[in-house]
Amino acid sequence: MVIAETNDTGNWTSEQICAFENIQLSPASTALNYGQTVFEGMRAVKTSKGKIVLFRPEENAKRFRRSAARLEMPPYPTDQFVRGITRLVRSEIRWVPPFGKGSLYIRPVMIGSGPMLGVAAAPSYTFYVFVSPVGLYRRGEGKLMVQDSTHRAAPYGTGDLKAAGNYAGTIRPQRVAAQYGYKDVLYLDAKHDRYVEEVGSSNFFAILKDGTLVTPRLLGSILPGITRDSVMTIARELMGWKVVEKGVTIDEVLSDASEAFFTGTAAGIQPITVINYKGTDHQIGTGIMGSSTKRLQECLMQIQTQMDPDPFDWVREV
Repeated sequence: MVIAETNDTGNWTSEQICAFENIQLSPASTALNYGQTVFEGMRAVKTSKGKIVLFRPEENAKRFRRSAARLEMPPYPTDQFVRGITRLVRSEIRWVPPFGKGSLYIRPVMIGSGPMLGVAAAPSYTFYVFVSPVGLYRRGEGKLMVQDSTHRAAPYGTGDLKAAGNYAGTIRPQRVAAQYGYKDVLYLDAKHDRYVEEVGSSNFFAILKDGTLVTPRLLGSILPGITRDSVMTIARELMGWKVVEKGVTIDEVLSDASEAFFTGTAAGIQPITVINYKGTDHQIGTGIMGSSTKRLQECLMQIQTQMDPDPFDWVREV
């Protein structure tokens, strides 16, 4: 793992690589008492050319800094973030799965490690990164459930951050959905209970019958996904599609979507084939992955694994 801490002046020390081990924390740390914790999710993959690459790590660094700033934590330097992760992946390169067999998952974390009894920012912070080899994303059926009276985030809260507390509230709804045979929960907005927001920890897209690719606009309660941004860029600039960020109602999705999918670091692009809303299953399109979704999925994967040229300079060799 990589680890760095703030010093007496509040500046970050140089990152150090050490053995994966437990971290000692004060029982009064703000991470444990007030949820002052942010994180990111990244992958290192072996490409068709035998290279080990990261995908848009600078964007993860920027989002990490924004999440930290919102929770009154000292933003971690972008160059130090990318450098530390690159060093760590190089040191653990033997654990990167073969091409097409999985990836080395990378988890950067920042916690308020110093003690603070009152509700206030911590006096000191710890940044660390650990890695683990993982297999391919568990695909399965793309069936989602909208649960009544369950929301992921509220406007002007922290739903657009990679804050640890955002994810604790999704664990039980996801378990309930799984008990009924659904892959995940499709969350609606907390204000109107009408507009589609996210799929658990993934961003939502729909392809309407007129060919428009739509995704919920970012209004402070939706995570600005890096895969989300990549998909919109590919669709707009490589495929010439009309791409629109707007408020997308659940009724519009059920009546006018010919295809739907969700995106994320681990998931890449995964199809949505059924949405259960108010106790009724609604099939999306033909009920299987559509041709447009498949085309986007393959294009993204081929750029990420150097099977196709990278016109956007997204891939970074380790």
